[in-house]
Amino acid sequence: MSPLPVCRPRRERRRPTGAAALVVLIVTVMAVFLGLNVTASAVTSKPGTTKPAATASPKTKPRVSAAVTPGTDCAAARDDDYASGPATGTFAAAGDAVCLTLPTATGNGLYLVNEPPSGGVTPEMTVFDSQGAQQCDSGYAFSVCKLTGTAPFQVVLTAPDAGAYRVTIQRTGDTSGCTAWPQSAFGGAWGVQVPLTADQQTACLAIGADQHSTAELFDFTNTTNQLNASVQVYDRAGDKVCATLGGSTAACQFTPGTAYAALLVGTGTADTYKLVRRDVSPTANCAAPSSLTVGGPSTTYSFTSALDSRCLRVTAATTDKLWFSARTPAAADGAGAMLGVVDASGKLVCRQGGISCRATGSTSYVVFVLASGFTGTPITAHVDTWRIGTSSGWASQCTAHVVSPDGFSLRSGTFTESATAYCAVIQMQPSQDFEVYGTHSSTTATPWVSLLSNTRYSGTYVDYAYQCNGDNVGTFSFNCLTTSSADAGQYALVVTPAEADTPVEYSMQGVCQFGCSTPPKQAGLTSVSPASGPTGTENQLVLHGTNLTLGTEVELDSDYTTASAYPSEPVSVSPDGTSLTVRISTYDVAPGTYDVVIPGTGYAPGTYLTGAYTVTAAPAATPGRLVPLTPTRFLDTRNGTGAPKQRVGAGGVVKLKVTGVHGVPTSGVTAVVMNVTAVAPTTSGYVTVYPEGQTPPSVSNINFAAKETIPNLVTVPVVNGTVDLRNAHGTVDLVADVSGYYAAGSTGSALTPLAPTRFLDTRNGTGAPKQRVGAGGVVKLKVAGVHGVPTSGVTAVVMNVTAVKPSTIGYVTVYPDGEPVPAVSNLNFTTGETIPNLVIVPVIDGTVDLRNASGTVDLVADVTGWFSSAGSTFTSSGPVRLLDTRSGLGARIGTVGPGGIVSLQVGGVDGVPSSGVTAVVLNVTVTGPTAGSYLTVYPHGRPLPAVSNLNFTTGETISNLVVVPVVDGRVTFANHAGDVHVVADLNGYFSS
Repeated sequence: MSPLPVCRPRRERRRPTGAAALVVLIVTVMAVFLGLNVTASAVTSKPGTTKPAATASPKTKPRVSAAVTPGTDCAAARDDDYASGPATGTFAAAGDAVCLTLPTATGNGLYLVNEPPSGGVTPEMTVFDSQGAQQCDSGYAFSVCKLTGTAPFQVVLTAPDAGAYRVTIQRTGDTSGCTAWPQSAFGGAWGVQVPLTADQQTACLAIGADQHSTAELFDFTNTTNQLNASVQVYDRAGDKVCATLGGSTAACQFTPGTAYAALLVGTGTADTYKLVRRDVSPTANCAAPSSLTVGGPSTTYSFTSALDSRCLRVTAATTDKLWFSARTPAAADGAGAMLGVVDASGKLVCRQGGISCRATGSTSYVVFVLASGFTGTPITAHVDTWRIGTSSGWASQCTAHVVSPDGFSLRSGTFTESATAYCAVIQMQPSQDFEVYGTHSSTTATPWVSLLSNTRYSGTYVDYAYQCNGDNVGTFSFNCLTTSSADAGQYALVVTPAEADTPVEYSMQGVCQFGCSTPPKQAGLTSVSPASGPTGTENQLVLHGTNLTLGTEVELDSDYTTASAYPSEPVSVSPDGTSLTVRISTYDVAPGTYDVVIPGTGYAPGTYLTGAYTVTAAPAATPGRLVPLTPTRFLDTRNGTGAPKQRVGAGGVVKLKVTGVHGVPTSGVTAVVMNVTAVAPTTSGYVTVYPEGQTPPSVSNINFAAKETIPNLVTVPVVNGTVDLRNAHGTVDLVADVSGYYAAGSTGSALTPLAPTRFLDTRNGTGAPKQRVGAGGVVKLKVAGVHGVPTSGVTAVVMNVTAVKPSTIGYVTVYPDGEPVPAVSNLNFTTGETIPNLVIVPVIDGTVDLRNASGTVDLVADVTGWFSSAGSTFTSSGPVRLLDTRSGLGARIGTVGPGGIVSLQVGGVDGVPSSGVTAVVLNVTVTGPTAGSYLTVYPHGRPLPAVSNLNFTTGETISNLVVVPVVDGRVTFANHAGDVHVVADLNGYFSS
């Protein structure tokens, strides 16, 4: 055996300080995570003073001195320290050395682990072969040394300073002393739990030769929920197979019949780890996805632990183009899901790093989805799996829609978990550029637009030769382009909800920017309506002009200076581009007259309207509390109650005194709640109720057909003690029954909104016996202590009452239980009709009574809130129209189809505060329905409740008042059959 180089004292190394210490720390941490195979130049020997010998553990009994002589100076040591225990000892001074002879054969490797005890030192570990050739040199906490020289091998430990040491040396390929790590199925279970202590920062795990598949996914979590360790997998020779670098997961490919060792390597923190490995090979037990159709139903999972996971198997042709993505719109900040794809060879082909993971070239794929950032709240993940292209070209769901970079017309839809994408094909040449402008209803994120190439498809990140980038125009805009290096051909344009919460409505259109066959046209303005709106809110206005798009912005200018820091946001645009509805902010705009200007045009002719918009002072907001009254008749033009005994003609106005009568005070009243009934009109028409002395607003409260008797609850602001009721067409008798008023101050009750909930349905026995209500019959409905309503302290409830298929003409009266039946009606109906009406009814003993006057009828009641001493106060607003799908006011233009929705922004619009609003009061009207159906109004972002607010028949125009909770600033209207237009007028809001 050739002599081992004599190890003599080295020149003492100074401990690094300041920036140098930081560099050392960074390098050390990187080495731990990367599992470096370290090599260095030979150790330099230098004469020095001999140091006293240090003590060593009985296990190795090496000689520790300033000079080490081969043979006599090197103690025999083991290379299975995970089984036999680490080598330990104490250095007396810097430069002292220990030599250990190892039984390791050539061609193997060594795991070298420095784990000094508390207060100990980390020696330099240098390995030589029998010829004196240095194999490696390491001062890291963990490293792997490949042995290429001639056995036997010696390792020399050199002290950086005096102190105790502890080192672990384990031969690669030897898993003795390592904990067995079993494979686990997908789900939330883990395979092994391992602690790392402050003094022991590595753990060895054994993966048996017959205990693994050809491709596996590794993952781990820990008690601190911090990334403070890595898992590194090595084969027998010490070659790294895979590692969890920069995260907690890794995909590994294994050779059948080969054993592996996995090293859990910490960074200095004591922690406990749960580790799992799962099969992602072609033999993995994975379910099929819900759909491979572009835009088809997603596959939804709920992850309930940090290691929760699922997998899907997708079979394909090698020429197929697959799109995979995981969406977690409802996840808390920092939480979500991670998606990756492994092909038939076991190779990880992509990991979702953006909007999608795209794959092609394999006959099968395993798609794995893992919980990410779990903190105790379940994570819902929606997984999209689409075959977006084949050898024949793009999927039929894409070729069914053809768009052009020269621009494309308006198209609208709703993304749900059953309809998850819009796809179109677009013929592109190099160096073309177009914009996609749109609107959407999400309050969490924006839908995403992607441009996909048929020739450069696979991957996960952006190919800069072709791409779509999000812009800052309006609420939803993307710039899509090809560069000069892009391929000419047919591309796919894909729009997805991305991280937007579903259902999410969208409208979009394309506008060419560069490389167009005809130059884009400048938008022009001709007029704006309305011509005024208050300061301190967002006002809706309609722009009229030419070439208007969803990308057209306007601002308010004064003396050529922008008055508002916020440009307008689009709401809807007409198909011909001649009208555009926008919301424009007046939050920072003082009252005055302003120009309406398209920004960036320099006041070019046709791009501005001089003095076209007046910002008025904000109306005073006076919150009020409800004082419920036993329903009392204030008006009946049939007998002269409250007004002359005469029918109200076309354009006629009834002025009704509401303060200082029937228990309503003479002052302090901000609004009254009254049930208004139109009796026997001569023609179709409507009635508008508004504060006396004001210009009649462009809204309606009751819509009726000829000879129909129909009621509707009205909450109307009170300015001077009187309210006006105006009839639009024909002649009609009017009846008004007051059930309460709102007053400023501390008296009265406040509202607690409730998600719309069915309290009563005599058709199935909900809340009362399952039987129709006969003539003179009374249903006693318990409302206190039910469905979240308190057992005491409730002064009134808000509920939508529906009469279902009455056997004859009649009416229902709703009143406090135990009180005499008042001489009023809340709900009038005709034979066979199903009709609703909102009721705010006082509560005395926790129960309310519903009395049917004649015939038999089924009754349904849906509660949306209750009044008590605590809750939200009411502020009158308007009445003002917020939504009209016929014109695109408040939302897209067009009917709401069967199973369709339309949502409306109410927070921050037309005087409603942007925050603190708990509910809004809307008069909702449907018109032009193509089938009998019903409308449900509910908080945006919440599941569709099993209730109805407005029932209607084919061709009917009918209204109903709605008190709907507000959660995220929007409310949603859902239609259940046929097509119908929806109109909503604001009467006020509740705020905390």
